Amino acid sequence: MKKQVFVMTFCLLPLLGFAQEDPKKYIQLGFTGSPNIGWLRISDERTPGLASDGPRAGFSYGVLADFGFATNYYFSTAFTVTSINGKSNFTASNTGPASDAADFTYKIQYIEVPLTLKLKSNDTAPVRFYGQFGLGTGVRIGAKLDFTRRNADGMTTGSNVNISDEVNTLRFSLIAGGGTEWKIANDLSLLTGISLNSGFTNTLDGNDDVRNTYLALNLGIYF
Repeated sequence: MKKQVFVMTFCLLPLLGFAQEDPKKYIQLGFTGSPNIGWLRISDERTPGLASDGPRAGFSYGVLADFGFATNYYFSTAFTVTSINGKSNFTASNTGPASDAADFTYKIQYIEVPLTLKLKSNDTAPVRFYGQFGLGTGVRIGAKLDFTRRNADGMTTGSNVNISDEVNTLRFSLIAGGGTEWKIANDLSLLTGISLNSGFTNTLDGNDDVRNTYLALNLGIYF
């Protein structure tokens, strides 16, 4: 996997060179603050008894950058702090009053640097449409857990328990989305869009096949 990521990154880097030809025309920089809905994708075969238990709200904020390398074609990246949250529940395979059960809420924070290709419509109207696809890269900077456990001895709970050691440091994902840019002035545009960020690496350290995914409402402003 590391070799594949290196090759993809190496192929995208030359695009930055083209962006230097006409910075005024081809480079857009801005800020973003985007809410998201995150959830866990769990394999029943590898994690018996553990199941996803619905979505949780999260948030992302940081800086945006689009580097044009041809008319309407851009290498799009960002540097954001992103919270990806999700819920799961566990039920032991045994049945009866002694069965163990638990509910978990994961709150994981990453620094994300997406590496994507963005195609935009012609810059001839107040509204400009775009489509986006590429690789998401993330580094975990924090992870907390809320839980409730129930068994024959009663119920125990915990809140904001630090589980950084149980969450993988790196996260890779596929990104697909689209939206619009609304021109307000010559050097000022608003960004609105939707994107799906689907993780393909394990979220939890170990053999559990648990991956986090989120759907984001992308909001930003370019200067």
